[in-house]
Amino acid sequence: MSLKAHGSGLISGIAGMTNKFTVFTSGKNVTGLTVAFEGPSKPEISFHNNKDGSVEVHYNPKVGGEYRIHIKYDSKDIIGSPYNCRITGDNKTHQKYVDKVKVSGPNLTAGVANKVNEVYIDCKEAGITGGINFAMEGPSTPEVNFVNNKDMTITVQFTPKQAGDYRLHLKFQDLNLPGSPYPITIS
Repeated sequence: MSLKAHGSGLISGIAGMTNKFTVFTSGKNVTGLTVAFEGPSKPEISFHNNKDGSVEVHYNPKVGGEYRIHIKYDSKDIIGSPYNCRITGDNKTHQKYVDKVKVSGPNLTAGVANKVNEVYIDCKEAGITGGINFAMEGPSTPEVNFVNNKDMTITVQFTPKQAGDYRLHLKFQDLNLPGSPYPITIS
């Protein structure tokens, strides 16, 4: 495919700011162009047709982290797509989103050894979709599984091997989610 993209916004950017890159369409109709992001948040995206065979893409990610930018024309990746992009942001910017994350579930305070226990992370209000880290302190190291429910919620499944008192740490990047660490008694 002859379409190409370039610009600093393909490899790096700043959270909470408008970042940009340009896609050269080689005279093709711009309606076939799509841009999608994988990463900790879903940035707002806008397009500006320069009417010179190029389209300027503006995006504003809410939080920093590692992103992949998928640029497609007629559902096919253009040259170089997907692009790996590092978005920087400060903890003050991140904290306002982290504070909106809700953690709940049947096993947030108590669970059972050798059984799958679940905790739910609701990121809908926060608008962040990745970058959640999990750690658990206690008598054993549990098996852990993250299930991305595709509705901006995550189910954390953990199976501790021994009974006892545990502490569940949930973080977005380096920031504790509200209430973390959570004391959990496993029987």
